[in-house]
Amino acid sequence: MGAIRDRILLHLRADLPGHTDRTRDPTVNLVDGLVVLVALFAAVRGYRQGLVGQVFEFGGGFVGLIAGIALGPAVAGGFTRRPGLQGALISLVVVFVAMAIGQTLGFVVGHRVGHTVHRANLGQVNSGAGVIVSVLVTFLTFWLLGSLLVQGPSRPLARGLHDSSILRAMNETLPDPPNVLAYIQQYLNTSGFPQVFATLPRDSGPPVKLPSKRTARRAARAAAASTVRITTPACGGLQLGSGWVVAEGTVVTNAHVVAGGDAITIHDANGEHAGVVVLFDKNTDVAIVKAEGLAGPALPLEEARLDSGTQGATLGYPGERGGRLVPKPAAVQAYFDAVGRDIYGRRKVTRSIYEVRSRVRQGDSGGPFVLPDGRVGGVVFAASTTDPDTGYVLTGAEVEDEIDRGIRRNSPRGTGACTR
Repeated sequence: MGAIRDRILLHLRADLPGHTDRTRDPTVNLVDGLVVLVALFAAVRGYRQGLVGQVFEFGGGFVGLIAGIALGPAVAGGFTRRPGLQGALISLVVVFVAMAIGQTLGFVVGHRVGHTVHRANLGQVNSGAGVIVSVLVTFLTFWLLGSLLVQGPSRPLARGLHDSSILRAMNETLPDPPNVLAYIQQYLNTSGFPQVFATLPRDSGPPVKLPSKRTARRAARAAAASTVRITTPACGGLQLGSGWVVAEGTVVTNAHVVAGGDAITIHDANGEHAGVVVLFDKNTDVAIVKAEGLAGPALPLEEARLDSGTQGATLGYPGERGGRLVPKPAAVQAYFDAVGRDIYGRRKVTRSIYEVRSRVRQGDSGGPFVLPDGRVGGVVFAASTTDPDTGYVLTGAEVEDEIDRGIRRNSPRGTGACTR
């Protein structure tokens, strides 16, 4: 508990005058204030109810919480198979109902046992210990729920949790949240992108300047003919994404774009082409698709690491219909190895990525981050859950091996299961 306290104080001092951080608000945010208020209320209640009552009540609530987290995705899957607010709300309702049931049952048992403790003249000891347990459980519950909600479905809420000094201190001190949270995070993450971070998202890199319109147009012109739209009927709907030509008859995209699909269609200036998936990597989130008659020339991959401030453009077909190519100015803000999860939210994976200043939307997945000279710096694969102006790109070095293997392959590969 002392380590967590020291971390909290460190974050709070960073918010005082003379300490600046562009990625977070200059004061303790509303989330921190709410947590402290709830903790004070819990302390008063814990004193009145005592240790025994708290142990049974919160023990039952914790068991209910874990049960709800495990059951939430299954229940939501019975109503919807697509990412979105409906699945997220159903999952959350299941979690809170299960937690309430467990807490109520624990309260009933604890109330009865508490009378026995009181008759044994242990009232003051029981009350004092109840305060400690109540406050600890409050913070642990906040940590678990915060770790869930920081992945979505609400970007303002995710941003508030990301900026919480208390949550950040706990995240830096405690071990990673239990893996069972990952299953429900798949529904709370309504963006359709894979989880870039398994825990709290890192702070954005230092600000960088976007390219001029002329520079961005030059990058876009170099890759426009070679950037394709990808569609596949799968998982109860039509999955949309983007890709780019890396060799004759070979397209690079994201694995989550084609996951669960059988009939892959590539759209470009020459029309529609039947695609065959020859490589599918659920961990890195890369897929290689072969097709004949593609219009655009192959784009060269830049395998060397790009410096912060490197300018270019991201290209893709965003939106629900994804019918129009949209180039957007982009610049590298940071490079790092991100510990996230595979496209199914189950296994932890490490990816070498660029954080770019660019708005990434559904449908942009698999598109190229293009430099002004036409080289591809990486593959767009996700957007920030806290900042609408930040996206994430797989580096050239991260995807080069998959691309080399995919170019040499011709036999079809499976596309795995649906991501929801």
